[in-house]
Amino acid sequence: MKKIFTILFAWSLTVLPMLAQEIDESYVFLDEEGEFVENGAVVLRNVVEPYEGGGEVIYSGISVLNQSGSSSDYIKMIYTIERIDNGTYQICFPSTCNMQTQPDNYETGIGQLMGDLQDIQSEWFPNGDGECIVHLSLEIFTKQGGFPPTYVHKAYGPTITVRFVKGDVPGPEPVVGDVNGDSEVNIADVNAAIDLILKGVNDAKGDVNKDGEVNIADVNGIIDIILNQ
Repeated sequence: MKKIFTILFAWSLTVLPMLAQEIDESYVFLDEEGEFVENGAVVLRNVVEPYEGGGEVIYSGISVLNQSGSSSDYIKMIYTIERIDNGTYQICFPSTCNMQTQPDNYETGIGQLMGDLQDIQSEWFPNGDGECIVHLSLEIFTKQGGFPPTYVHKAYGPTITVRFVKGDVPGPEPVVGDVNGDSEVNIADVNAAIDLILKGVNDAKGDVNKDGEVNIADVNGIIDIILNQ
């Protein structure tokens, strides 16, 4: 448990600053359907398939798209394994593969996309039921001459989370005060709680103080969470 808390803390120091600053959208993540994955989004993957080399695999289906059309940028993937219950996580990007079995902070090498759209071989090879949670972040560089060449940081791209699940793994605990179910606690939840009160609905999400009712005390509780979170 101490190891997990350490990884979460390290991830907050590494990834949260990227989420807080302006994101360069020259490069974006796409899901298996070719749809954009928004910065900060969580992608759930639970389709277990047989692997040709033996065992099983869950593919992320994530790829990277170069929207700028630039052929001079160089990129790498910063990835944090928050949780891996068993098995091996593999990522191949941009041209080399890395395999990991422990939660920690990692990064790939620096290179160019092989075309405007490149699939990321981001997958989990589970040895049993459980889950693997990985945060993926893009960092963009420019290349300077010399031998060996040097790479200068240009910008950070988006950050997403891929949650691989095999078997019946419980989902995350609900966020106290998150009445509208968007995983955040803000003024929208205050409005949602007031709406429940006006309609006389005792929804469990609105019952912040767990007294079996949704009333003004729960609204005050949500406001207190917002002010102190």
